Amino acid sequence: MRAIPVAAFVFLIATSSFAAPPEKSTHRLFAGTGQGVKNAVPYPPGTPLGPAKTLAIGNPFGIECADGQVWITSVDDHCIYRGSQDGKRFKRVVGNGLAGYSGDGGPAVDARFNWPHEVRVDGEGNLFVADTRNHVIRRVDGATGIVTTLAGDGKPGFEGEGDRGANVQFKQPHSVVLDGTGGLLVADTVNHRIRRIDLETGIVRTISGTGQRKLPTDGQLANNSPLYGPRSLAVDADSIWVALREGNSIWRINRKANTIHHIAGTGAKGYSGDGGPPRLATFNGPKGLVIDDDGNLLVVDTENHAVRRIDLSNDRVETVLGGSVSDRTFPLKRPHGIAFGTDVGYLVADSEFHRVLQGQ
Repeated sequence: MRAIPVAAFVFLIATSSFAAPPEKSTHRLFAGTGQGVKNAVPYPPGTPLGPAKTLAIGNPFGIECADGQVWITSVDDHCIYRGSQDGKRFKRVVGNGLAGYSGDGGPAVDARFNWPHEVRVDGEGNLFVADTRNHVIRRVDGATGIVTTLAGDGKPGFEGEGDRGANVQFKQPHSVVLDGTGGLLVADTVNHRIRRIDLETGIVRTISGTGQRKLPTDGQLANNSPLYGPRSLAVDADSIWVALREGNSIWRINRKANTIHHIAGTGAKGYSGDGGPPRLATFNGPKGLVIDDDGNLLVVDTENHAVRRIDLSNDRVETVLGGSVSDRTFPLKRPHGIAFGTDVGYLVADSEFHRVLQGQ
C-alpha cells in the first residue's frame, strides 16, 4: 500500500471484518483499501494521490461519473477524490481532511467540509456538493478550484422560500442533482422536502414535500405531497426519481404533469419481493439511485446491505449485488451512493467496508 505521511494522521482504522470477493464474482474492487481514516492535521499538499485501489477512502458515500472521470466523497476525512474511470490515478480535489466549515473564497482543497454526502458535476466541470452536516450546498468552480457556498447559512432549519444564499436554511441535505433546465435539486432530507436552486438567480423553492413525515398518495400533485425522508434523487428527461429513506420506498415525479407516482416498496421495512412486482417488495432505508443505459433503476438498499435493480419495462425487482447474492458477488456493509457510466458500468460506495465496487 502507498506510504502514508505520518504527520497527516492519528491512525488508520483497520476493518478486520473487511470482506473479500468470491472467486468467480463478476464484480470487482474499484477503489479503497478497506481501511477507515481519522486525521489529526490537514493533509500535506498534493496528498493523498495514487491508484484508486491504494487510497484509504474512509466511508465513501457519494459517487459521480462524467466525461471519463469519477468523483468519490469520503466522509471519514470530509474530502472528495477525483480520478480516471480506469482507477489508475486519483487525487484529493476537495477538503483538507478535517471536519469543519471554512474556506469559502479560497481553494477547495484547503477548505473544511463536514460529511460531504453527494457530488455532481456540470458540463463546465463545476462541482455541486451536499455538505450535509454543515446544512449547506457548496460549489467548486471548475476552472479555478475556488469553493463558495451556494445556499444555506450553516445552521439547521427551514427558511428562505423564494430567497437565496445565507437567507436559506436546510436540514441535513443529502442528495443533489442537476435538473437539466438550469436548476439544482436538493433532497432536504430532515425537512422532508425536495428544493430547487435556480443556478442563475440563486432563488430556492420547494418543488415537493410538505414537511409531513408520511408517504405521498399515488397520482397526486407533487408540490402538495408529503415526502418521508427524501434521501436520494435521480433525473431523466421525463422524471425525477426519489428514494424515501424513512418511507422505505421509491417514487417518480412526472416533470410535465407535476404528479408523483409509486414505483417500488410498500413503505414497510423488510427485504422481500425479488422476482416480483417492485411495488409489492420491501426495502430498508434506501439511500442511492441511478438510471442505467437500459432504463433500469438501480437502488442502494442500505440497511439490507444490497443493490437492487428495478426493471421498469417488465415490472420486476431483483438483487444484483450483496444481500441475497453476496455469495456470488460481494458482501456489502451499509452501502450508500451509486453512479453509472456507459464505459464503467455502475460504481457503488460500500461505505462501512471503506471501498467502492464496480459492476455491470
